[in-house]
Amino acid sequence: MVAVALAAMAAFAGCDWLLGFDTTPPTCQVVSPPDSAAVSGSVPIAATASDSVGVEWVEFYADGALVGVDSATPYSSSWDASALAEGTWHALSCIAYDLAQNRGYSDTIAVVIAAAGQRSVYHGELSIAAGGREAVQFDAQDGDTLAGDAQVVAGGSLSSLLWLNNANYQKYLANQAYTALFRQDGFQQLSMRRPVASGGSYFLVFVNSGGSVVKCWARFVLE
Repeated sequence: MVAVALAAMAAFAGCDWLLGFDTTPPTCQVVSPPDSAAVSGSVPIAATASDSVGVEWVEFYADGALVGVDSATPYSSSWDASALAEGTWHALSCIAYDLAQNRGYSDTIAVVIAAAGQRSVYHGELSIAAGGREAVQFDAQDGDTLAGDAQVVAGGSLSSLLWLNNANYQKYLANQAYTALFRQDGFQQLSMRRPVASGGSYFLVFVNSGGSVVKCWARFVLE
């Protein structure tokens, strides 16, 4: 009887600790879509969450309104953006709850409603190593327009941004003479909008010839 009583007291004490003494909130973050992404229709949202004791559930919000709840990893939900005007910006966030009902709030990310027929090329952050490059491949069709923005967020400036067709990209890789469809050198921020002459495979190449890592945020679409 004494052992049973002690076990009951220990269980009660553990519950009391959980509800009364665990004051550390969980952490959470929206991981998809990426910040500044162009979205449309039914938008899947994914989040990560962690806690020293355990995450009980994660709530998903769009423009401050609850759009979904998930209690199992991987935490995800969806948001109906089909009625929203193209070109408008909206805020996504999440809140994680632990077993003691502490709340952990994520940072807010912003997404834009894509124009009709707009197709994503790349949205997000690139980390380009010193003396390195990062290439983004995409397929385009006759009559498309490539439009986008890039901005260095850490590391100074970016040496070059190149838009190359497949043949010239292979020449670039082989250190041969090449012709770029678009080139911008030594920039911290740029915007570009160029028509696609013919359908095919293309590459955006972010070049860092400097001595330190450069982080660059980019958003490019085909219209």
